[in-house]
Formats: sequence, C-alpha cells, structure tokens
Amino acid sequence: MPKYHPLTYDAPDELEDVNRLNEVLGDPSLSSTGRGRELVLLAVELIYNNRSLEAASQALTAAAHLLRKFPQMHMHICLLMGEVASRRSQLKLSRKFTKRALWLAKISRNRQTEAKAYVQLSEISYKAERVKKSRRQAYRALNISRKIQDPQTQAYIYRLLGEQHFNNGDMGQARIHAEHSLRHATAFGDPETLSNCYHLLGQIAYAEDELDRAQYYAQESLECGQKAKGRWAEAKARQLLARVAFWRGDVDESQRNAKQSLAHAISARDLSIEAASNELLGELARLRRNFQQAKQFGEKALLCSQRAQDEDGQASAHQLLADLARRQEDVEGARQHAEHSLNLSRRTQNMRGQSYAHRLLGDFAFLQRDFSEMMNHAEESLRLAKVAGDRVGEANAETLLARGSIEKDDYVQARAHVERALGLAEEAEDLPGAASARMLLALTLACLGPENRKQALRESLQAVAERERIRASMGSAAAERARYLAETGQWDTVPLQLAADLDDGWAGFELMELGRSEALADLLHRYACGERELPEDVRSIMAELGRLEAVAADTAGLQTHAHNKALQEKIKQLHAKIADRVGNAFEQVYAGRSIAPQELRDRIPEGVHGLLLKSVPLGDSPGRILYSIWVTPDRDRAPVIEHHTLSEEEVGWLTALSDRRRGHSMGRRLLMDNRHPWRYELSKKLIPAELRTLLRETNDQDMGGLPTLLIAPTGDLWGIPFAALDISGRYLIDCAALALLPSIRLLTTSAHSYAPGREALKTLVYTAEVASEKEIEQLTCDYGDRLEVARDAEEILDKLQSGDRYALAVLAVHGNSEPGLAQSLQLSRMPRRRLSAAQLLGLRLPAHLVLGACWSGRLSPIPGEEPLGLPTVALTRGATTLTTALYPVPDEATGMILAEYYKQLAANVHPAQALRASQRRYISNASGARLDPVTGEAPWYWAGLTLLTTVPQ
Repeated sequence: MPKYHPLTYDAPDELEDVNRLNEVLGDPSLSSTGRGRELVLLAVELIYNNRSLEAASQALTAAAHLLRKFPQMHMHICLLMGEVASRRSQLKLSRKFTKRALWLAKISRNRQTEAKAYVQLSEISYKAERVKKSRRQAYRALNISRKIQDPQTQAYIYRLLGEQHFNNGDMGQARIHAEHSLRHATAFGDPETLSNCYHLLGQIAYAEDELDRAQYYAQESLECGQKAKGRWAEAKARQLLARVAFWRGDVDESQRNAKQSLAHAISARDLSIEAASNELLGELARLRRNFQQAKQFGEKALLCSQRAQDEDGQASAHQLLADLARRQEDVEGARQHAEHSLNLSRRTQNMRGQSYAHRLLGDFAFLQRDFSEMMNHAEESLRLAKVAGDRVGEANAETLLARGSIEKDDYVQARAHVERALGLAEEAEDLPGAASARMLLALTLACLGPENRKQALRESLQAVAERERIRASMGSAAAERARYLAETGQWDTVPLQLAADLDDGWAGFELMELGRSEALADLLHRYACGERELPEDVRSIMAELGRLEAVAADTAGLQTHAHNKALQEKIKQLHAKIADRVGNAFEQVYAGRSIAPQELRDRIPEGVHGLLLKSVPLGDSPGRILYSIWVTPDRDRAPVIEHHTLSEEEVGWLTALSDRRRGHSMGRRLLMDNRHPWRYELSKKLIPAELRTLLRETNDQDMGGLPTLLIAPTGDLWGIPFAALDISGRYLIDCAALALLPSIRLLTTSAHSYAPGREALKTLVYTAEVASEKEIEQLTCDYGDRLEVARDAEEILDKLQSGDRYALAVLAVHGNSEPGLAQSLQLSRMPRRRLSAAQLLGLRLPAHLVLGACWSGRLSPIPGEEPLGLPTVALTRGATTLTTALYPVPDEATGMILAEYYKQLAANVHPAQALRASQRRYISNASGARLDPVTGEAPWYWAGLTLLTTVPQ
C-alpha cells in the first residue's frame, strides 16, 4: 500500500506567485510606500484566490517593514498576517499577529477593525478547541459591530456562531444564529454573504433530514452565488445539492451537482470542497458498484485533503478507501486505511472518527476470524463513542460485540449486547441501525432455544416491517434503495423459516405481504379507488416524455445515428426519473401503514383461495427455498404455511421460464414439451399438499362451481404460467379459475360488480395488424353498435385520456420485455408510437383492459425495484382487471382464445372464469385437430395469457 504525504500546489503556480512578488520588490519605479501598498494588494489577492500562502506571507512581511510608519496600514497588515498563519495552522503565530492588530485598533479607536480582530481571535480559539473563549470573543465582536451598526460584520459573526453550534450538534442554536445572519445579510445586500447564510441554513436542514428545506436553501445559496460570481459559493451550494439528491436516491442528479461542485472548487482553488466533492463522487461510484472508479475518487479526495492540511477530511477519505478495499477483498489494504484514519482522528482528537475507525478495524478482524482483536476494537469503539456522545457509534459497537459473543457461542451475553444496541439505535432515531439490531436479536433468540422462537419470530417480523418502511421512504427504483435491500435481502429467510418451524401461518402471511412494500400496495389500492389524481411533478415529466417520443417518431430515419442515440438516451433518463418520482411522490401522499393480517384476510372474497409464493436463496448452494402460504376460504382457519427446497435443476427451470433473452427461447423449449417434468415437480412444491388434494377432487359438475385461486407470486415466480401446472394429470385450469395479483393489499375493501356487457358503456378497440380476423369478427358480433374503433395511435391515446367511460378496452398490439416503467406497447410501427408504463400513469383506463401483447403481464423481478410495470400502473389508473401475456404468445392461437374470451365476457361471465373456459376450449379443439405448426396443444400456445384482477370473484 502506498504511503501518503501532504502535498502542495503544482510548482508552476508557486513559481508564478513568487515571480510576481519579485517583480513588485524589484520595480525601480515604485517608492517605498507605493511598493508596500502593492505588496499588500498582492497578498490580499493571493489569500482571496487561495494561491501561495508562502508568497503572501513574504509579501506581508516586506510590506510591514516598508509601512512601519503608518499605524493604520500596519494594523491591517497584522490582521492579514494573522489570517495567513491561521490558514497554515500556525495558531500561536496567528494569535500573536491578531492581538497586535487588536491593540493597534484600540489605540487608533478603529472600532470596525477591532471587531474584525475579535472575530479572527474567535476563529483561532475555536480551531484550538477553546470553545468558550471563542464564543466570548465572538460576542465582543458582535457588541462592537452593533454599536457601529455594521450589518456585514454582524452577519459574519452570527454565521460564525451558527457554524460553531452546528459543528457541536446544537441545531436549535445553530438555526437561530443562521436566521439572524440571514436577516443582517439581507439588510446588507451582498449576494455572496447571502449565499453563505443560505448554505448554513441548508446544512442545518440537511442534518435534520428536512430534505425539502435543505433543497430550497441550497438552491437559494446557488442563485446568490451565481449573482456574486463567487466560484467558492457556487461550489458549496452545488455540494449541498449533491448531498440532498444523494439521500433522495437521485443518483444522476447527485452526480451532476457533485461534478459541477468539483469544477467550481478547482476553479476557486478550494481544496476542502474539492476533497468533499471527490469523496461524494466516490460514494456514488461505490453505490453503482464501480469500485475502481470509486477508488480513484477516494484517492483524489485524500490528496486534496492532504494539500489542504485537513486531517478530518483525510480521515474521512481513508474510511471510504478502507470500505472499498474490504469490498474488493483486500483486507490488509483496508486495515491500513482504517489505521491511517484512526491515527488522523487521534491527532485531531476526533472521538467519533476514532470510534468509527476502531469499528472498521473490528470488522476486518472479524473477517479474518481474529475474534480477540475484534473484541478489543469493539470495546474501544464503544468507549470512544460514549465519550463523544455518539449514540449511533455506541449502537454499532454493541452490535459488533454481540457478533463476537455469538462466535463464542455465548448467546446470553450476545443478547445483552444487542438489546443495548437496539435501545441506543432507537434513542438516536437510527432506523436502519434499529432494524439491523432487531434482526440480530431475533437470530440470537432463535439460538437460545426453542422456548425463545416465538419471541424471535415477533422480533424478526418487526425488523422486516421496519425495513419496508425505510425502503418506502427512499423512493422507488433508487440506487440507495437497491443497496439497502441488497444488504438486507436475507432478512426474509429468518422469519419465514421460524414461521414454518412454528407452523404459524398468520406470521408467514404477514411477512409475505410485508415483503411486497406497504407504501406501494397501499398507494395502488387508493389510486384504484380514485382518491387522488396524478402528482403534478409526475405530470410535467410525462409531458416532456411525450414530447420527446413525438420528436423521435417524427425524425426517425431523418437524423444521424448519434442524434437518435442521444434522443433515446434522454428518453431512457426520463423513464428512470419518473420511476424515482413515482416512488417519492406516492410515498409522500400515501404513507405505508401496517395492515393486520386478519384485515388482509377479510379482503379476499368468500370462496376464493389465496396463494402467496416467495423463494429465497439457500445459503451458498445453487438451490433455493420456496415458501407458500395458502389462505383458505374458511374464515376460522389460520393460513397454512409450507416450505420446500428447490433443486439446482428446478431453479434452472424457473430461470428458463422467466428469461427474457433470445425471445424466451429457453422457456419455449420447456413449454413446448407437454410431458416435461417441470409441470409436475414445480406443482408439488408451489401448491400445498392439502390444496392439491382439494383441487384434484374438483370438477365442473360440482354444485358450488369450481374454486377461484388468487396467486400472489414474487420475483422470478412471476414467469411461471400457472395454468399449465400438473394436478394429477390435469392442468391447473381444469381444477380452478386463476387470477394473479402483486399483493393482497390491492384487493378493495368493498365488493365491486363486474359487468363489461352493460348497455351504458361502450367497448374500445385498437388493433395494429396483430388481432386475427376471427378476433375482430367476434368483437363486432358481440358488441355491435357499442363497439368503438380507434383508427390510429393518436386517436387511441386521445380516447384513453378519458378511458373510464368505456367498460372494456382491447389493445391488440406488440409489446416489449423492458423492465419497470420503460415496459411499453408498440401502437404503430410507421410512424413509431409507443405507450409506456410511464405514459400510462397519465391516462384514465376502463375497468377491464385486454393487453394481448407479448410480455405485457410481466413485472420486474430485480431486487430493489417495486413491481412496477404495465400491469401495476394500469391498476393505479382505474383498471380493476387486466388480461395480459407472460411471454411472446403466438398470434394465431392467442387470437382464437381471445375470440372465445370476448364472447364469454359479452355474456357477463367473470373474466377469471371466462379466460379459463376459453383456454380449455382451445385445448380441446387443438387436441382433436391435425398437427398444426401455428396452433397446438402444448402450454406454449395457450398458457401465456393470464389475468390480473382486484375483483377475483
């Protein structure tokens, strides 16, 4: 590992400043007084522009000698020499010069300079960690500036006091002083002073997690800095904007501001902000798992901090580099960085920094299985955190001690440590830390014996609930959200396994729903009920998206490849942006609330069976564990939980069925083989044994009719065509009507009637040369004069603006397999027009929407993203039932099924029963027909059509 040494600015800059100094000293045309004044002006320029402090010091020394007979000038020179010495961390020398300036100011009765000298002495005392003395000197300066009515100095002093209170964690006093500073700065009217005041207020709001206020103050600071043309002020404002965007999960916006902050900092030669910007860019690169780039930024941050002689900044940069080295399995390098951070924090007496460094070293010792060293570091981290009053640091140290105790099989001691960690994290309002501590407590309790498993289950359920609230607050599809879920992805396994061991179906049911994100589910339910309209910021983004889509369509084939690529990149960025805004705006409007499992159970209509499915990793093996929760129609019976291990081969089948690559070729091979074992083997593990028995005994002649099975899968389980599963030699659709839903929470609390054939409402149809003639003929026959046909893409988009005046809408178009809000339907090929999930958010949809397009029923299985896509977005905009396709369904077979489906719907048959009847009729016809390469009996031809509905019966 390389050794790091403090550096200075590049030699050319130093040489240029020295040459300018020599020119002034050797200019024969200047008198001694004139030369002295020129030297002072040169020094002021060098100090203000952060250039050579050595040249500035020499210039002031020479000027002091030349102007020794002018007390007023000598007084100002002493003040400047004090500032230079302070910047060079020569505090004793700085105090000496400043006190001399103060003495001269008192003799000459220059009250303004006297106030400035007291301010400078206050700053020196604060750097020397003499806080009380620093504040006494600041208040003396404040009293003087009040008497002489100097608003500029008052603004500066209040800001200085505000920054001191801020650094000491007293946000209340910091805000009071910052507001005083802003009031005086406003009276003075200097934009750079105003920029500094707004920046301080923004920092305080940011520290208190009030991101909206922080954003406002940072923007005001930036505007004032731009008016003042102050590169330093702009750099600070951009840095704060980058931090706010970072914690909102808007990585692109954060990176843009951080880069601009870095550019302004370099221009202003402010090494501290340059270091901070590089460090933030390193953190952003780390989030994107670009560890090599993150390391480069971290090293730049370290070098800038060394140049600025900022030991706290160096310690922080070493911490980033230590974490990066650990992620790249360079444990030795990581430890060296952590030791550098520890040594630097010791020199600055930064207790928090020392505590953090000790915890890092403890983590590295844990990785190397050196538990004795780990415990030593953890205990020292705990001691320092207590001295610093760092509750979060204390909690983290206690957690590390608990892990050490677990390794020693001392679960009683581990429990004591983790309970203290939990209490400290809750006291500090560290929600992620509290959730982590709670999950560790659950693991510890589970290891203490069977008698503690119920409590372990309760703690683990609460930890997962807290995780979901934290995830919801981060916004949807954000990098920070994905990172947090990746770190906590194994949490679901603990309570699920405990629930299975205890045969606690209620707990399993609650957990399954928690893992689908409370905020999103509650949001979708409320949107489906029409309680709110689209948030304004989402509307504006979608307007821009529509404009760019139109430009792309109008200029297709007319522009260069580079232009089209740039346009598509902008469209892609808007899709990502709207995904982020949807999550944030929705969470603000609809805070996710906990819903009791019994209340969720009551939302499932009578006679409907609920089946919730989730698979989790099986340690380091290629297999997985599949958990299923069966919610029976019997209201007095608890849900039934089962779990099975999926073999490597079975996991491979799931992968093939959900794989979007090469036109779903891997899945097609499975679905074309009617005798492939995947149908039977996966069915045994997906459907609980008792439910399989019940389904096996059903038939069409039952007096009560066939049951409806409402399935709520997660992740890659969405790719399974459930209708084709084998139940004792029969297809699942022979035994039940099927419906899918991302979450049971989407079910409405009150019953909805479904009547697509009612006379009051019309049926809207749009085809893009995809629908078969039989399909169109059936629609015309069944709906007659109630059928309204859109002739082009523009017309269908216009009609869908108020699509809720239709009972049914059929969009016979092609689709794509893009994940999330970029998932779209191709409304026309020439000119190219698409309808994406993002644009769907701006429409009002009919109660029933048929999207026979390829992939229209697929949801993103990517960890860290909510199940956003065409189906769930449609449910937010008025649709209660969607008929969709899981994969690239064959056109001819799909047209035959849908033609029968429309006939059933026109007869007011419920969509779940109608789709089942249509698919079974197709199978019956195909099995009796001659071999046909276009239509066939295999599940590939018919099982891809699925139904999503919030009214399953």
